[in-house]
Formats: sequence, C-alpha cells, structure tokens
Amino acid sequence: MNFSDIIGQNEIVNALKAVLKDDSSRHAYIFAGPEGNGKRMVAKIFAAALLCTARNSFVRCESCQSCRLFESGTNPDFYVLEAEGASIGVDEVRKMQQDISIRPLYGAKKVYLIVEADKMTVQAQNCLLKTLEEPPGYAVIILTTVNTNSLLETIRSRSILYNFRKNTDEEIKNCLQKIKGYELPGIDFIVSYANGVPGKAIELVESEDFRINRDKALEVILRLRNSKLIEIFDAYGFFEENKDNIDSILDIMLIFYRDLLITKKTGNENILINSDKKDIIVRNVDGFEIDKLIKNIAAIEEARRNIKQNANYQLVIEVMLMKLQEE
Repeated sequence: MNFSDIIGQNEIVNALKAVLKDDSSRHAYIFAGPEGNGKRMVAKIFAAALLCTARNSFVRCESCQSCRLFESGTNPDFYVLEAEGASIGVDEVRKMQQDISIRPLYGAKKVYLIVEADKMTVQAQNCLLKTLEEPPGYAVIILTTVNTNSLLETIRSRSILYNFRKNTDEEIKNCLQKIKGYELPGIDFIVSYANGVPGKAIELVESEDFRINRDKALEVILRLRNSKLIEIFDAYGFFEENKDNIDSILDIMLIFYRDLLITKKTGNENILINSDKKDIIVRNVDGFEIDKLIKNIAAIEEARRNIKQNANYQLVIEVMLMKLQEE
C-alpha cells in the first residue's frame, strides 16, 4: 500500500510527500474528516515511509527489515492505540508513553497512531499533552478524528492539522469499479448514498443485508400507496427489526421518493439515483402526485428529527407510515 492507492485527497498526499522528501516531519499530526474516508490508511502509509530505513524521497523501499516488519504488523517502532470500548482512558495513554520513552529499534523514528482520538477522555488528553509539550525527537504522533472540537485546544495548537475532504462521486465510482469491476449493479445509488465516503461505499457493495433492506424498504413504500390501516402495523415490524439502522432505511426511502419526484416532474430517467430500479420507478410513478411526494419527503425528515430527539420510536414510525399512506 502506498500513496498512489489513496482516493483523492491530493493536497494532503502531496503535503505529506513533501514532508518525507525534505525529511521535515513534525512531532504531532491530526488527520480530521468523516469516518471511512481514508484517514487511517493515509496515516499507515505515512508511518511506514517514516520508518523505512532506505526510503527514496517519499517512496519506501518495502524490503528493509523495518518495512518487512511493518507489512507483517510486527514493527516495534509502530504503535497503534485505539478504543477497546467506548473511550480511550488515561491508563492506555500512559502505557503508550512508557513505550515512547524507549528509543527506536530499527530506524530514526517511532510512530504512534491514535485512532479515533476524539474518544480520549479529558484525563487521557491531558496526559497526552505532557508528551506533546516535550516530545522526544524521534517520536511522531498521528491522531485521527471525525471531530477536532473534541480535542483540547492545547493538543490542536501543538499539532499539524490536515482536513480530509469528502470524495467526489466520480472518485467514489472509480474506486468501486477498480475493486469490483465495471459491471457493478446499482453503482449510481451506492455512490450517491455513500455521500463522498469511500469506506461507506465499499461497505455497502459488500453488504448483503443492505441490499435486502433496500429492497424491503422500497416494497414498504409501494405497498403503503394502496394499503389499509392494518397494513401499517404489519409494516412496522420491518422498522423494528432495523431500529439500529433506521438512518440508513430512511435515507433509502428519501432517495426513492426523490427519484419518483424527479421522474414525475421532468420525465428524465437518466438522472435517477436508483438507476438499477428504473423499471420499478417508471411503472409506479403515475400512482403518485407531486404534492404527495413532497409531503412524503417532509414526513420522513420529520420522523428522523423526532427519533434524534428521543421521541417514542414506535409512535414516530407509525405516524410517519400513516402520513405516507394518506391520499
């Protein structure tokens, strides 16, 4: 794995290459951005290059002992700290600090990767701060986070911040086609649903549960159109089974209603997100009025807000289903 395998993030990749080329690494970096957009992968590629004892500019040799050990996951100069539960506590940071006190075994650097650093407790962050204030010259600490505001200002001010952007749809599509091939069914839907996050797109492609739930969610939408009240309570079972994935289910429903609305308004089938479901959309679009589609989209968004505000889950879903059913 090297920098050429990274999807997008060209500014960050070029900046890190320059650091390696000039041998000008700092003692602390923060890689910030959405979950699943390559922060950990970039951190490991950067770490491997820093540890390589025969690096050519920014390209590691892959054959020195440090590189071989890194590939096998046994390089003692590379330390990964991540939460085993809900948080990273002060004891875990102190254990890392004990390792930092030991000089590198193979090269000139030791690299420490703290994954999801925003999970560190305040006590753990204050403990880490002591190392950042007086770091040994050989130590490089990389923190990944989705929320820099969860980190103490004193940690942020002592670190170089790189903000990872969301990828473009084209970058996501190229990534999926490279991994899975060009004949990937539903690729436009997956690209749109992934919302610029390659990790999420790859997860969706490989998830059989997601494909099943998508089909079931669309089935619920179409069944509600000409249903009786009793069928609402039957449909609720699907939402109860997917309570932990309700955001995903609501997104699927919103995108489907969006495609129905676009088709109803423009008749243009080439801009559908659910392009692999075009036949279903075209076959059912005449059964929906524009005003009703707009109201349904609003009903789903309202349900999402209410769930986030900890309203009664069953009541919220049943009210939403009744609104979707109404003529």
